[in-house]
Amino acid sequence: MAQLTEGFLLTRNWRDTAAGTEIDFWLATDNGPRCVRLLSQTSVAFIPAEQCEHVEVVLRSERGWKLRPLALTDFHQRPALGLYCQHYRQLLTLAKRLREYGIDVYEADVRPPERYLMERFITAPVSFSDPPERADDTPHPGIQPKPAAGYRPRLRLASLDIETSPRGDLYSIALEGCGQRQVYMLGPPNGPATSFDFDLEYCDSHAQMLERLNRWLECHDPDVIIGWNLVQFDLRVLQRHAERADVPLRLGRDGSLMEWREHSRNQHFFAAAAGPPDYRRHRSPEVSDLEFSVVQP
Repeated sequence: MAQLTEGFLLTRNWRDTAAGTEIDFWLATDNGPRCVRLLSQTSVAFIPAEQCEHVEVVLRSERGWKLRPLALTDFHQRPALGLYCQHYRQLLTLAKRLREYGIDVYEADVRPPERYLMERFITAPVSFSDPPERADDTPHPGIQPKPAAGYRPRLRLASLDIETSPRGDLYSIALEGCGQRQVYMLGPPNGPATSFDFDLEYCDSHAQMLERLNRWLECHDPDVIIGWNLVQFDLRVLQRHAERADVPLRLGRDGSLMEWREHSRNQHFFAAAAGPPDYRRHRSPEVSDLEFSVVQP
């Protein structure tokens, strides 16, 4: 029998499938991380109703879309129609084409997870009807999260810091969190045999350092990684060394790769990682979406 569970939104992701758009929300709960998967979500943008005939002419050769009257108006107080598509990528393609013909298209850039959250007034805390755990450990489809004001979980934090030369040569990786203090240092053991208040391991190569970083994150299972200038410096340096050493940064709980992209104009970088609900109970290879947040002060 299903029970009511509260969770706190960590990250979200979406993908287009043959059946439509799927959305995954990764939540922190009192019983550990959880994945809530929404199936067959339609995507929507908005156009002025007065441009309906023009839209139908421009898109007459397209399939998989429809217009629907809505009780909405734009900022010019014009009645609006919803342009619905089964797949979000198709919606983006159609929106671009319509704009080329001078048709006003609104909110096509709102991605499926954000659309779902904003239309239900969800910020971070949610509640959902939680069915019994499945034997195959895969996420339950069809759960519908609702706002749950006031819920705050105890998040497992890990602070990440690296030391480098001015040219970006990597010397060490330090982690603190989840009850651990760990440093991975490049080179042979050196210096006096002094006791430290952290665990120190020497590594023969950058590849070994990165492999041990991957293993530490898998073992200690943080919800959130924090650090000073974390994305723009630490993770950027680690990503470069990972590419050189051919050791993928597997920062997600399921060992999936860190996603990395660069803004096309201003040298700003974005990083995200993935994971299954809980290493202690789940190892589902099907789940490859965001689990912990990469947070930058």
